[in-house]
Amino acid sequence: MEKTCRRLFALVSFCLFGVAGAGAETGVTADRIVIGQTGVFTGPVADPALQYRAGAQLYFDEINAKGGIAGRRIKLVSYDDKFDPKLAAENTKKLLEEDKVFALFGYIGTGATAASIPQITQHRIPVIGVLSGSDGLRDPKLNLIFHTRASYGAETGKMVEQLTTTGVGSIAVVYQDDPFGKAGLKSAQGAFAKYKIKPVIEAPIDMGKLDALSSTTEQIAKTRPGAIIMITAGKASTAFIRAYLKTGERPQFFGVSVLSAKALIADIGNDAHGIVIAQVVPSPFRSSYPVSREFIAAAKKVDSKDVTYNSLEGYISAKVFVEALRRAGKDLTRGKLIASLETMSNYDLGGFVVDYSGGKRIGSNFVDLSIISKSGEFLH
Repeated sequence: MEKTCRRLFALVSFCLFGVAGAGAETGVTADRIVIGQTGVFTGPVADPALQYRAGAQLYFDEINAKGGIAGRRIKLVSYDDKFDPKLAAENTKKLLEEDKVFALFGYIGTGATAASIPQITQHRIPVIGVLSGSDGLRDPKLNLIFHTRASYGAETGKMVEQLTTTGVGSIAVVYQDDPFGKAGLKSAQGAFAKYKIKPVIEAPIDMGKLDALSSTTEQIAKTRPGAIIMITAGKASTAFIRAYLKTGERPQFFGVSVLSAKALIADIGNDAHGIVIAQVVPSPFRSSYPVSREFIAAAKKVDSKDVTYNSLEGYISAKVFVEALRRAGKDLTRGKLIASLETMSNYDLGGFVVDYSGGKRIGSNFVDLSIISKSGEFLH
């Protein structure tokens, strides 16, 4: 009888403590991994974020349809912060304290990410993939953020290199007057300093006055730039180009990767011809890249219309996260996830390489320049 009681006690103890211990990590259950995201999903700069999320969800849906990772399906909880850093911080608090997510994924924007850093640090929660090229977010001290894209410094550096080598020395910079725009401006200033030149003008765009940019464009036009580097996203890009063309001038327009070419082509049509956009992932339209072929096939399978550079970036970030989950093993913890990310040394996702070895947190420095053709397609 005593022996039977001991066995019964052991069985009850296992049920109460053993099973609980197996699922004790926040956001991880026997059949689910919950991750969280805040981003700008409404308003004039929402297009890149919506595309990025669509691409990531496309890959997560693929993995979930195959049974998930170690039997766990991935659930992405997304909140709209309306491009407001304060609201982004509140969303992060909600994700951590109410939704109790396992990790943060695909944070959208410089301001949103920067505003969330105190809570990220406090909770020691990893962040995989940020839709921002801010060099400030790439401070080595921020070692919980694993970037899957190149910085704005790398993007603008490529632009300035291209312009100077082709003899264009008169370059203007226009930037959104917000954390994203200011971060991009700082990166551009570093690129100009490297080539020992200065922009002819640095002009801010008031995001509350996108329908009244004539004074800004006229001020820039007076400097007669041969090229304009635009640190803008979504509707801000199209509003600026429309307003600038009314001056009668047509310089070379260069845009950073979050500009959203899809919205640009849809909004200004033939006027998009010749605009150069920096890209931080391979072309989603070229079958020479295995990851692009995989992405196109996945999008076609579900009849998705979100086949853009931004959606491919989201797809790639999701692939990086899933690979880290695989490497972390069945007994998943945040510590093991971080350690598994650090094992990624020149990990090839199909023509796109991510490397976090040696303590690195900037996984890729890939930058390409694409040109919009007359037909609305991209040339390289």
